[in-house]
Amino acid sequence: MRAQQSPAVPMALALGVLLSIAGCSSSPGGEASESPASPTTAENSAPAQSTQPATGSAAASMPASSAATGSSADPMTGALTLFYVAVGDEGKSGPKIGCGDSLVATETGPVEFTNQIEASMIALLDDDEQELGGSGLRNALASSDLDYVSSTVKGDSVSVELSGSVSSGGICDDPRMIGQLEYTAMTAAGTGQAQILVNGEKLEEVLSAK
Repeated sequence: MRAQQSPAVPMALALGVLLSIAGCSSSPGGEASESPASPTTAENSAPAQSTQPATGSAAASMPASSAATGSSADPMTGALTLFYVAVGDEGKSGPKIGCGDSLVATETGPVEFTNQIEASMIALLDDDEQELGGSGLRNALASSDLDYVSSTVKGDSVSVELSGSVSSGGICDDPRMIGQLEYTAMTAAGTGQAQILVNGEKLEEVLSAK
């Protein structure tokens, strides 16, 4: 005799199937409806700008600023004005000096220089001829052995320091020598006064001691 099956068993099985189906169709937060992960913030953001000073190779590639250390004036080219003596001219050709003579301005050819006072004084002192070419102008400094040392301009006066020895041909040569040096220095410096020193002493005092 077969045992009679209880109708409760098929009902339980059917309920289990229904619950299983319902579990597969989970809410949007469940596994079946899980959405892909959103891109991270780092992927969407722009690269950050560094606010730190550049170092290493980056700093080396930056242009370095140059500090002025000081520089000499650019060379110039021009004629130099040198003064010579017109003996007995009585001031007709230039400033009157001494024994009725005149100082006459002459010009050299083009000369390159950085210090016009220095260049002019050296050019005058290096001339050891008694007369300037065939001009008849006298060079009262021809017999002296003088070298340029330095010069200083203060206001409207220029002071020129020379070294060496002075040789004068007499009482009339003294103002000629002083005039040649002073007017050459004043013209080069653009001043109205000049003082000439020889070995630290005023030229007038050196000449008066002879």
